[in-house]
Amino acid sequence: MAPTMNVLLEAPSHDEIYAPPRHQHAGLLNIIHDPNTPQPQQPPVKTIDPDHPALHGSLTPPLTCPTSKLLNFSPGPTNLPPAVESEIQRRCFPPPSERRLGSMALSHRSPEFGSILNDALDKTRRVMQIPPEYDILFAQGGGHGQFAAVPMNLCPTGTEVASYVVNGTWSKRAVDEASKYCRPHVISSVEDDGSCAAYPSADRIKGEVDPSSAFLYVCSNETVNGLELHRLLPKLASNVPLVVDASSDFTSKTIGWRESNVGVLFACASKNIGHPGVTLVVVRKDLLGRANPFTPGFLNYETNILADNVWNTIPTFNVDVVGIMMGWILDNGGVDAMERMSVAKSERMYDAIDDSGGFYVTPVNRESGYRSRMNVPFRVADGDEALTDLFLVECWERGIVGLRTITPFGKSMNLRASLYHGVSYEEVMVLTGFMREFAARHSVPKAQAEVPEGIGASMINKGMGMNKGVIAEHGSPPLFDGSPESSSDNLFELSMSPMGCMDLCVVRFDKELGMLHNAIKPKAPYNVHYNVPLGSSPDNVADPSFTLPKNFKVNQYARVSDDMFVRPVGRDSPPPSLR
Repeated sequence: MAPTMNVLLEAPSHDEIYAPPRHQHAGLLNIIHDPNTPQPQQPPVKTIDPDHPALHGSLTPPLTCPTSKLLNFSPGPTNLPPAVESEIQRRCFPPPSERRLGSMALSHRSPEFGSILNDALDKTRRVMQIPPEYDILFAQGGGHGQFAAVPMNLCPTGTEVASYVVNGTWSKRAVDEASKYCRPHVISSVEDDGSCAAYPSADRIKGEVDPSSAFLYVCSNETVNGLELHRLLPKLASNVPLVVDASSDFTSKTIGWRESNVGVLFACASKNIGHPGVTLVVVRKDLLGRANPFTPGFLNYETNILADNVWNTIPTFNVDVVGIMMGWILDNGGVDAMERMSVAKSERMYDAIDDSGGFYVTPVNRESGYRSRMNVPFRVADGDEALTDLFLVECWERGIVGLRTITPFGKSMNLRASLYHGVSYEEVMVLTGFMREFAARHSVPKAQAEVPEGIGASMINKGMGMNKGVIAEHGSPPLFDGSPESSSDNLFELSMSPMGCMDLCVVRFDKELGMLHNAIKPKAPYNVHYNVPLGSSPDNVADPSFTLPKNFKVNQYARVSDDMFVRPVGRDSPPPSLR
């Protein structure tokens, strides 16, 4: 075998690949075009209209969508489980024949609503095993309201120090708001470029927390960054009470209230426990009575607890929904079952990303132990805009929505699949199945082999299958039939993507002739990553002449298949732990 040499080869241009048959000599590079060889079947990625609704967060697919069941992966607000939504319809919107009022029409101080409120409080305490030394509030103002309410209620003079763990978007926002009402001491894991892929270690937090802090603040799940503490921090030696923003992971795992010294925990309803408009707050009783005198009444924990949660007009319907959701959790195995389901759904997503050969990536490494089970950020083809847009459009056409929504933080290269309780395991299977199909159509296989000495040209390597020169391992499953006439023992195969993922060629080095040959002889498309042939439906075959004009109507974007939502069977059914 010839000695190896770590070199990259100059990729042929578009004109060289599609030019009429000819010989073009450029040093060792000899491009040979066989007139009998079919031209490539894989054209460049389609151009997507920048005004396409899918690129602007639309959650309403075209009328030609093959299913009436939308798969909503939005980061919140989002769907609740179908059984919960059905019960909400039955209980909260009664027909006139039942001669009763739904919770939207009930006075917040009526005995009927009092029963609803007490039921929601009782079921919440049972689901999350909240000890008796804690009170439960239904507050308003969302998470942003609690960013202010926490320091207002725990820092009576406004000069107190409060330690904040900053590891993402929402904890950073919490610090910005808290700086008006206390003196934040920040323990940050945010990098200089603004990225964040881990929490500060528990040892670092213990070492850096100010022991005089009124509290230690942590966001247990950063929805934008895809970071989650699967178990809260242990109780610190300094006995600083822990404040937890659990807005996006509440009811998805158990909480060690006493073991972690939780002082305050809050959770917006619009992820896992209800609809937007109410925030659940759990407060340890010994922390009451410390509020800054300027704290507004509706944010004052003690004021609202003394008024039995109805100091002002409570969002009656939203509280009713929380109670229904908590009842559903109890009926379906409790918080332990919710955690098992969350683990299974997120593992399926991360497996699809990790097994894609680099076509999809997520910013949080598996080894970190902080991958979120609730929100899975991922990048398509290293953030390539054309492929990302195409991915979003094709998802939208299939009724898969919410992977990119409008946020106050600008447009991210990452998409996000949020896996709250309203998303079933089967729905995650549909998404990951499409991800594999899309990757198979648009990725280039990567492998390595030895290259003979004497090849001295260079090739630009731009990463993640885009214009990347990759040496295919000798003897690996070929992408193409045919080659220049020569013994297979004399050939080293190079698979390249000079036109960006879709245009493939094979370059072979003939040791006897001492030259490189280029032959474009494609087979039927084949998925080298997943070992399954691609379909030939219009959904799998790109149209080289297709460019969406800006004046296209929404329903003209559709390009769908009829069997996308058939319930999977066999090995793809839910794992045994979920059956």
